[in-house]
Amino acid sequence: MGAETIQGLPGTGVSLWLDGAEHPQRPPLKRDLEVDVAVIGGGIVGLTAALELQRGGAEVAVLEGRRVASGVSGNTTAKLSSLHGLSYDTITSTHGRDVAQIYGEANEWGVERVERLASELGIDCELRRKPNFTYTEDPARRGEIEAEAEAATAAGLSAAYVEKTDLPFEVAAAVRVERQAEFHPVKYLLGIAAALEKGGTSVFERTRAVGLTGARVRTEAGQAVLAERVIVATQLPFLDRGLFFARAYPMRSYATSVRVRTQPPLGMYLQAEQPGRSLRAARWNDEELLIVGGESHVLGRGDPVRRFKALERYARERFDVAGFEHRWSAHDYMPEDGLPYIGRAWPFSHRVLTATGMRKWGLAMGTAAARMLADEALGREHPWTASFDPWRIPPVGSAPELLKHNADAGLHFFADRVKRGGVAGLAPGEGRVIGDGLGQTAVHRDDAGRLHAVSARCTHLGCIVRWNDAERTWDCPCHGSRFETGGAVLTGPAVHPLQPKRPPTDD
Repeated sequence: MGAETIQGLPGTGVSLWLDGAEHPQRPPLKRDLEVDVAVIGGGIVGLTAALELQRGGAEVAVLEGRRVASGVSGNTTAKLSSLHGLSYDTITSTHGRDVAQIYGEANEWGVERVERLASELGIDCELRRKPNFTYTEDPARRGEIEAEAEAATAAGLSAAYVEKTDLPFEVAAAVRVERQAEFHPVKYLLGIAAALEKGGTSVFERTRAVGLTGARVRTEAGQAVLAERVIVATQLPFLDRGLFFARAYPMRSYATSVRVRTQPPLGMYLQAEQPGRSLRAARWNDEELLIVGGESHVLGRGDPVRRFKALERYARERFDVAGFEHRWSAHDYMPEDGLPYIGRAWPFSHRVLTATGMRKWGLAMGTAAARMLADEALGREHPWTASFDPWRIPPVGSAPELLKHNADAGLHFFADRVKRGGVAGLAPGEGRVIGDGLGQTAVHRDDAGRLHAVSARCTHLGCIVRWNDAERTWDCPCHGSRFETGGAVLTGPAVHPLQPKRPPTDD
């Protein structure tokens, strides 16, 4: 997603965290390498795991396909929180109180760990301790809020049921948890990367891993990394053997930064209703902005333009808006039973480890996941790992939602292949999938009116991609891969670009 202004949408198309970030260039891997642990992915899980491994005495190399912190970690609302909507009541009823306590403990540890590492390494990441709220405006849902407050308290959080907040509108009820935090994730992760390099760990950018044989990583450019252990920290593993693409589905959410004429709310907020709203303040050029987020939907199956406009309308209805600075989006993967998958990438080997399924709460939990993965790679036992084992048996009743999403993916796989159309009426900045013999071609018209074309078949498992008008990308509605207009991979599980094709003629 480029830093561009698309007419009719609020702000510039780049996250507040990535806009103007002092991002040093890091070289790609240019030779074969042998290390103790290879970490694939330069987001919060990968970089934090690498630091924990480095401190544990391991020789580590980090491979990032694009730029450090440029993926989902740089496109969040950047809340470090243990309160995740109405999660604890559900986790307690589904998995039991002990697991809910471990979930809360891991997230609380993650919040504390980020603050501690920022302090130890001297990273100015604008971390501020704040209370976090899950609220409802519907009086009929007060009972759900009360149940969540009780479950969160039982899980060890400093939670309370309240009916007053510092929002500029009334709420019916809220769960309040103290000593949560907000921060600048890109400044934090660039600081972690610098600390890794200072300690002797190589961080390679523009080095995309495309295959894994045992613990030997193959890169797109042909180099290889041989390791004793591999940590795949790519949001969703690009390896299909673990079938994670069928065990979690991608949900995309949107955000915009807003200049308001009054003081933004001091707390961090998430609305319990759907479509939910996420609110928090953030510093930008010595000004306090308001971040408004929400409008979740399954990636590739919603209208991103409409989602951004809905956030703009909400901001104008609820706040005294002076203008909009940024807009951005990200997606994360929703696991079948509500808990992340952290540990072995497949059941019969401890050499390849992964973390996925963070449910849009991957900053504190991702930090805790990094510690669990590092401990396992170093041969240490960790008390949380059994609860998040990717090969646990899911509880009864957790499968229907995932079965539905897999059925939807199958429907898109076949139905999208029979759609036909041409480029007539395709305006500058628009894209469309058109029929091309027995196949499909993804066609985009640039701002100068020129047509560009790539194969419409996602290189992961062959689903037909869809055009994203708001961000000018090709998105896969089956498993969440995203591609630039020219076909380059933005996010996996795909690792290979969409193949270029001859553009059609306008007639």
